Amino acid sequence: MSPSIKQNPIRSFLYLGIPDDASFIDRQKGYMFNLFILIGAPFAILSLIVNLFEKAYFPAFVNIIQISCFSLALWITISGKWKEYRVVILIILSVVAMIAAYSYQNSGEYRLLIMIVAAVVLFDRSWQYMIFAATACAAFVYIRMSQIPDLAIQPFGDVVFTCLKIFLPILLYVLSLLYFKIIYFKNLQQLEDTNKVLAITTRQKDQILSTVAHDLRTPISNISNITELIQSDQLSQADKVNFLRMIDQSSRSALHLINDLLQNSDTQVRALHFKIIELNQIVNSWIPSLQLRATETNIQLLSHFFSAPINISIDVDRIERVINNLVNNAIKFSSEGSKIFIQITADNTYARIIVTDQGIGIPKEKQGLVFDMFSKAQRLGTSGEKSFGMGLSICKQIIEQHHGNIFVQSEEHKGSTFMIELPFHQP
Repeated sequence: MSPSIKQNPIRSFLYLGIPDDASFIDRQKGYMFNLFILIGAPFAILSLIVNLFEKAYFPAFVNIIQISCFSLALWITISGKWKEYRVVILIILSVVAMIAAYSYQNSGEYRLLIMIVAAVVLFDRSWQYMIFAATACAAFVYIRMSQIPDLAIQPFGDVVFTCLKIFLPILLYVLSLLYFKIIYFKNLQQLEDTNKVLAITTRQKDQILSTVAHDLRTPISNISNITELIQSDQLSQADKVNFLRMIDQSSRSALHLINDLLQNSDTQVRALHFKIIELNQIVNSWIPSLQLRATETNIQLLSHFFSAPINISIDVDRIERVINNLVNNAIKFSSEGSKIFIQITADNTYARIIVTDQGIGIPKEKQGLVFDMFSKAQRLGTSGEKSFGMGLSICKQIIEQHHGNIFVQSEEHKGSTFMIELPFHQP
């Protein structure tokens, strides 16, 4: 709520009990209900005082019923409970207004017009509003006709004409309100739908940017670390050549991620990127870059490869992203001096890559959420690093696009194992 609204008591009351995240239509219902209370309650209180002063106890009793209804309405507004009973309060107050207007001939029937305005917003269905409005109109016409002197002796045609003069303007009033509601709420709904689409688009944009930033940290960090090592005078020429090759590999990985962002296809797997590789060999080529990050935290990275060649068709760059994410997560959630194991296995159907750590583990109740992009399963690393909760979601998307599977087994304080399965034959 803006400061100007807070400084204006009337507007503050109109906003009372309306959550900030309420839909446009719910807001309109809340505004109208609060306006109904704001207009009706003071008149009921003033009438009660006047009737008590004049010792008109039955009208005062009617005022007490009205004030009780308005008090209940105010409680509904403040508490946010029993909102479905707002129309019931409206109906009760309408009946009381009809009875009072007919009994005391005090022009109280005009209150029904205010109640019709409230009803057009509060009733969800048009037919509900029309039944209420028709009843209110009939009561209004009957009360007004009963106030005409010598009505019984007037010609029938004059009576009908007088009745129509009262009824038709009210009917036009009722239909105009309904038409306004339909058009207004339709526009509100379109605006709300557009707002939701905009929110989703903004969320997707933030997701893409955060995802790429998340994955860019690894290759850029590798390049930075390797550059520092190359500047050392203690390296042989062969070591420098090897490190330059690793820089080239990390640079290509970063460039691929940037291209994905520009093409708005963050995790999309295209058929032209598939190629047949030997899995043991390609994973082994990734080990040195992964070891650099592990060495920073004094973590030992151990690998065990399958005894036979594994020739499989994959999108190499994206599977590298998966392995980078899994190993970097293992490093993030492991303490110094621990070990991380990378194992390659295979059977007749799947090639499997298994990453096991000795870290903090994942609570059992959160294991089913770790692959959700916006889950609340994020954790802090052993050095306090913030987890964005996106890396594993990216892994799941990529593996599923390879028609494979990804699993987790974990025990809190004892470590985690992530296993990915890649089919030999793509559907």
